[in-house]
Amino acid sequence: MSEIRSTSPHIIQIVGYKNSGKSTLIAALTRYLTSAGRRVAVIKHDGHDHFEMDHEGTDSYSFAQAGADAIVVMSEKRTALIERQATPLENMIKYLSAYDWILIEGYKLAPYPKLIMVREEKDLSLIETLQDVIGIVSWLDLEHDKRECMEDSEGLVWHSVHEAEDIARWLVSRECHEEKRKL
Repeated sequence: MSEIRSTSPHIIQIVGYKNSGKSTLIAALTRYLTSAGRRVAVIKHDGHDHFEMDHEGTDSYSFAQAGADAIVVMSEKRTALIERQATPLENMIKYLSAYDWILIEGYKLAPYPKLIMVREEKDLSLIETLQDVIGIVSWLDLEHDKRECMEDSEGLVWHSVHEAEDIARWLVSRECHEEKRKL
């Protein structure tokens, strides 16, 4: 079973099929972790390359349209970097290494601890196909799901999708447990 790293940043992946609640859970975990004093970075995988960070009418948009390969917009409180190139996940994690937590949406095959989002019974197949799974976040009846999948999911922690704060507390407790174990 994969362990949450014992030094910062702690990394957890939230994986699942489209519309399973990944973004909603990540937003809730982010709220809880930041309210607990943790610095959080979020990486979202766009498997279809649809996203647009910039919009017509802005200076940065006109720079991109003119052919700039990288555009940085900075203010006293924020920085945005838009590059016309793919960045390997490992490089982005290194870039974000000063944060306490990195929450990753997607990248199912990456080698980090994962929570699988289960909206429908068929989503449980991810337990068999993915590695480093530490827990399941389910929309379904937990007792029913657990009984159906016990042989495949032994050792996994099951959570209800409606208990995001409990999931965040569980992650923080694992963080603390790992740090104590390292001593």
